[in-house]
Amino acid sequence: MFRAFAALAMASTAAHTAPALNSTASWWEKVTVSVTDDGATQSCRYESSRTTEPSKDCSVVSTQASMEKASSSAGAKDQVTRITFERRFSPTATSALSQLQPGDTLLSGQVMALAIDSAGAVKGCKVVATSGSVTPQYGCSEASAEKFEASAATSGAHHQGYMTILVYGHSEHVV
Repeated sequence: MFRAFAALAMASTAAHTAPALNSTASWWEKVTVSVTDDGATQSCRYESSRTTEPSKDCSVVSTQASMEKASSSAGAKDQVTRITFERRFSPTATSALSQLQPGDTLLSGQVMALAIDSAGAVKGCKVVATSGSVTPQYGCSEASAEKFEASAATSGAHHQGYMTILVYGHSEHVV
């Protein structure tokens, strides 16, 4: 069940990404999607440290294949699963693959070291840590497509940052 929805949560984050990311300060953002065992989305929430706005509703666009996979999952129809996709950026040190709340299940986690040039382009990426049983669908190719704010660094100079990707789930029995 968790695997079918990890891609849904990750896909919904892309719609909330600002045009340019800050490469000189730590930030985080996450999307949490609640779904029933039959594949119906109940809610989607987007939160970010990069804005002063409260968390807001979002929408999930899914493929027919993922919905068929979800609807064929065995399990009680009175279960609700929350899948959270979270990404964190730190300009100075690797973000640890965090401890989760009781009842949460880590699906995937990875830390990527990024080389960011003075124009804000990711010029290098290397996965430096992984955990969980599922490979994240956000990796170096997606991180390399991100656009960071231009820095005042000397032309051609690179600086390093660390992007941590976490996908975790939590199932609840609905009474």
